[in-house]
Amino acid sequence: MAGIIVRLSRTGLKRGFLEGSRGWLYVGLAASAVRIARRVLAEPVTVERFELDPGETVEIRTVKR
Repeated sequence: MAGIIVRLSRTGLKRGFLEGSRGWLYVGLAASAVRIARRVLAEPVTVERFELDPGETVEIRTVKR
């Protein structure tokens, strides 16, 4: 489903702005609004959750491949 929305957004905006088609412009704007709304309303994903006792620390690092 997300692939269709992305394709409609890109195609609609491209044809709307570059070719001057109002119909495609409206499709592109609507699809872009759906993409933004999905991103804003999405629940954050919890990867790890644990409790620390007093004095304990957590170190978060990135390791290059």
